[in-house]
Amino acid sequence: MGQGSEKVETLLAAMAHDCTSCGECVRPCAFLQQQGTPAQIARQGVTPAVLLSAYGCSLCGLCDAVCPELLSPSSMFLAMRQQAASRKLFDLKPYQPWLTYEKLGSHPFFRRDLIPVGCTTVFFPGCSLPGTRPEAVRGLYRLLQQQDTTIGLVLDCCGKISHDLGLTDCFEMIFMKLAHRLQAKGITRILTACPGCSKILRKHGSAFEVTSVYEELLEGQGLKEQGQGSGVKGQKTEATDLAPCPLPLDPAVVVIHDPCPARFDHAQQQAVRTLTTAVGYTIKEIPSHGATTRCCGQGGMVEGCVPGTVKKESRLIAAETGGSPVVSSCGACCETLAPTTPTAHIADLLTDTGSFTTQPISSPKRWLNRLKLRFSRLS
Repeated sequence: MGQGSEKVETLLAAMAHDCTSCGECVRPCAFLQQQGTPAQIARQGVTPAVLLSAYGCSLCGLCDAVCPELLSPSSMFLAMRQQAASRKLFDLKPYQPWLTYEKLGSHPFFRRDLIPVGCTTVFFPGCSLPGTRPEAVRGLYRLLQQQDTTIGLVLDCCGKISHDLGLTDCFEMIFMKLAHRLQAKGITRILTACPGCSKILRKHGSAFEVTSVYEELLEGQGLKEQGQGSGVKGQKTEATDLAPCPLPLDPAVVVIHDPCPARFDHAQQQAVRTLTTAVGYTIKEIPSHGATTRCCGQGGMVEGCVPGTVKKESRLIAAETGGSPVVSSCGACCETLAPTTPTAHIADLLTDTGSFTTQPISSPKRWLNRLKLRFSRLS
């Protein structure tokens, strides 16, 4: 999983040759508007300044989605981060809050493996949801247990923060410990609630089948996906056991914000939309959705070197919604968007445990929530 200098140079040379500098990726991206097209960046070579510039990229993949040449600039920027980290070019100090969060999240004190007899499938809610919405995690697990009592629960961290910062050795240590532990317990299938975890586990966890919990609930509730594309306004579903519209809205019209790690995960996008309509809402699509969704500003920890990114990007998304409430499947996105526009997590809708007025909570409260979930009785 490591990235050597030769690979970085190869990626930059290929981008310099293949990118036509058409500008499609520059238009929606503040980072590229400042740094230039991927080809222009690549042609500057593997210098410390060029490598460090990649920390201004959110790694959200929007550039990949809009590229007419089907290139992946985000892969190049991640490789640049990895090379900068391996050469110890960048200062870790601004990123310590994220790294501490990751370190504590994988610590045995907050970690939990609830593995029933005969379990081969576990629910992996990630880091954000247990801290911000512990009751929603309980509710999702209850729904899963109603479908299959052998489904287990694992509270742990996938290492995405170190991965995205380019700290390859640290990421590999966190991820391999997790993977080896699950394999030793006979786990072959992981149900994720966090889109970031889904992406990491699919990319690096070849021993596991990874499916979002939303797809699993969709199948278990007997719902059928309807329509093509990333969502159909006003689509309806088959009868279901889910409670109708648990969070009242008048009118019951919402916008779906697709998290950037799920940018190319159509199945998860569609599952969230089908479940949202199943509980009574009508979906109004905004321009930035599906493969062309915008990052909420949290991606890549850009805030560490470009303060104000989160506030700026979240306001751009809020402006697109036109005041309509937002539903998302990403806990971090919900925390980011809540101060600017009414926002709920899809888990809030499915478990009736939150509201569109839920606001971000303090860091100590998050850790207390995770601690309570760690020691609470769930089965």
